[in-house]
Amino acid sequence: MCFTGVILNPYRRPIHDEVVERLLEEMEWNPEGFYAYSLDPRVYIRTLDYERFKSTLNLVLSSNPPAIHFHFRLATVGKVAVYNVHGWDVGGHLVTHNGIVGAYSYEDERGYSDTLRLVAQKKFRELLLGRRWKDLYKYLSGRDFRGVMFIVSRDFNEVHAISRGRSIRYHQLNDVTYATSKELLAGSTLRKARVEAYTNGIFQITYDGVLRVA
Repeated sequence: MCFTGVILNPYRRPIHDEVVERLLEEMEWNPEGFYAYSLDPRVYIRTLDYERFKSTLNLVLSSNPPAIHFHFRLATVGKVAVYNVHGWDVGGHLVTHNGIVGAYSYEDERGYSDTLRLVAQKKFRELLLGRRWKDLYKYLSGRDFRGVMFIVSRDFNEVHAISRGRSIRYHQLNDVTYATSKELLAGSTLRKARVEAYTNGIFQITYDGVLRVA
C-alpha cells in the first residue's frame, strides 16, 4: 500500500520531529514514485528519483510551510513510471490515493495504474469539477474504491478526504493538523477526529482542524 497525507500549518509551527522521521521511513517503504506540493516554498514535484525528492522534501519541511500534500507510491497495478506518480492535476485539484480501485485492479496494455485510470474517467472529472461530493462518493463506491483519497485545491482552500471506511487518521499537535492514510504520530497523538465525522465518507479539512461533512 502507498502512503499519502496532508499537513496544514497556518501558523508555520515547526513540523514535529517524529513526523519528519516517519515520512522519511515511509519514503523508503514506498519507493516507486514520490509527490509533494507545498506553499511557501512553492513546490510541485512528481518523480522517481529518491535522492532528488528527499532533498526537496527536507527543504520543504525545514521551512515550516503553511501546507503540504504528499504521496509515496508502492506499485500494485501499473508500471513504475512518472505518469503513475500521484498528485495528478484535475482542473486545479491535486489528487492522491492510497488503496485500490477494484474496477481497474488489473494490468492494462499501457501500464497505467488503477487510480490513474479512475482519475482519467470523464465522469470522475465531471463530478470533481462540479464539486458534487456526495455523487462523487457514490461513483467511487460503485467502482469498488478502497482506501483513502485526498483532493487538494492549488491554494489549499479546499482539502477533501475520502474513505469508505475509517481509514483516515487525523492528529493535531502544536496547532499543526496532520491527516494521513495511516498512523503517523503513533505515540504522540493529542487529538483525533470523532468517528461521527465519517457520515458520508467525505470531509473538508479546514486550517483550524475542524472537520465538517461536505
